[in-house]
Amino acid sequence: MVMRCILSVALCLFFAAGPSHAADMALILDTRAGDARRSAVAFDPGAALEEAGFEVVAPDGRGVAPLRAAALNLETRISAGEVARLVILVAGEMAGDGRDSWLLPRGAAPVSRLRVGTAGLSVNALSAIAGAVDGPAVLLLSPETGNAAGAGLRPGLAGFSEVTGVTYATGPRKGIAALLDGPLLVPGASFAEAARAAPEGVSLSGNLSGQSGLMGPGTLSEAQRAEAREDGFWQAVDTLDTVAGYDAYIAAWPEGRYLSQARERRDWLRDAPERAAQSAEAALGLTRAARRDVQRWLSVLGHYERGIDGIFGRGTRGAIAAWQDRAGMASTGYLDGDALARLRADAAARQREIEEKERREQMREERRDRAYWRDTGRGGDEAGLRAYLDRYPEGLFADTARARLAGIEEARRDEADRAARADWRAAREADTAEAYAAFLRDHPESRFAGEARARLDEIEQGRTEQEAIARAREDERIYAGAEVVRVLIERRLAQIGAEPGPVDGRFTEETRDAIRRFQRHRDLPVTGYVSQATAAALMGMR
Repeated sequence: MVMRCILSVALCLFFAAGPSHAADMALILDTRAGDARRSAVAFDPGAALEEAGFEVVAPDGRGVAPLRAAALNLETRISAGEVARLVILVAGEMAGDGRDSWLLPRGAAPVSRLRVGTAGLSVNALSAIAGAVDGPAVLLLSPETGNAAGAGLRPGLAGFSEVTGVTYATGPRKGIAALLDGPLLVPGASFAEAARAAPEGVSLSGNLSGQSGLMGPGTLSEAQRAEAREDGFWQAVDTLDTVAGYDAYIAAWPEGRYLSQARERRDWLRDAPERAAQSAEAALGLTRAARRDVQRWLSVLGHYERGIDGIFGRGTRGAIAAWQDRAGMASTGYLDGDALARLRADAAARQREIEEKERREQMREERRDRAYWRDTGRGGDEAGLRAYLDRYPEGLFADTARARLAGIEEARRDEADRAARADWRAAREADTAEAYAAFLRDHPESRFAGEARARLDEIEQGRTEQEAIARAREDERIYAGAEVVRVLIERRLAQIGAEPGPVDGRFTEETRDAIRRFQRHRDLPVTGYVSQATAAALMGMR
């Protein structure tokens, strides 16, 4: 019965996992996953990636610690050569300083540039992790804005560094979801083709060469499928790490590529001291939460760098064994009651050391803060105040520095307003285009700027109209100077119903009004004079 259960689990893991030596991995860092209040946009990246054969992982829990642990676990697997293709999706509230951006946990309190490194997860760090993969790597970014960006930071994706060889896609949740449903995961498609077919609002950058994209060619040969089946079964067996599992692998692949490893591990598991250590730990009845505590203690002591997930795999067992060896204990990789108490005490002592070190560093930082304020900002000079805030935007004297700068800027605005008011009176008295243009050059942002521009436009428009009338008057002298031509024009205006008055060759104001009506009707410059264009249009009518 136990054997059948182990084989069932092994087969399930095989079909889900793929080759163990180089898996296709996807890390989903979505700080708003499961938030019922978010928009109605369907956003389930894991489904599309799992369907494409990726091993999808996500942080276990909320807050920055699970985010950082998930990224660290991925980095370890990449370093071990366990990742062939990689997709990292980063979605949620972000803030940046122009050089880097950070993913912040949901509901994060406002944080400054000085402290954002401990409050969020660096996009530059994720970019560097993706750059360490030998195969295709894609970093998907769906930034959101909120209220967590404090001093020195801007909300949203505000800068990050691209790494050679990595493909980057940035856009809203809806666009990223469409990208995953469409062009990005099409077998055989290139990144350049994905960029051309990207949904509206999504931009791709970085590695967009014509090489094969994320999914590579479409089908596998039978030999490759057989190798993948063996790899998948071995990964399941290796994950379970039981004698029955290794026996099942040896029976299924008597000449398999992992045969020597399976026999070696099976024999080790059969060793009595290890069985005793396993039994002692099993007797503790550690819950998932207690196992997470163990992993945290090991992490504090510097022995564990993977995810805090409460699952005791190879990484956790190796960390326990390393701690036991350092503590002068038998390196079994398993805990009994005494070892658990010793581990808890060692971690607590180390945590106190870390906190004391941080407290001393904070005190040193406060002393540096006070010294810099004394030397730079206390005198009230604007340059000194700004220099202090650049270095200590959340410093002990930051509020004082900002208040003094506000006073300086208010005085400057008052002075500028007085100068603008005096120059505006002078411009109004002159009431010329040159005077208004000079005022706008000197005070482009003053409260009188809009009125100055309007008056300048009015003067310029008047000049343009007068120049057009002068040109039309000269044209009339040339093209309608003769009395007989004037009679013909008046007769033509009367025929079309423009009401020019008596047809006598004399252009009265009534005639001018008729000419204006005709010009307006024909979209000609409205001057009241018979220009060349007006004469041609009028005499050419049928």
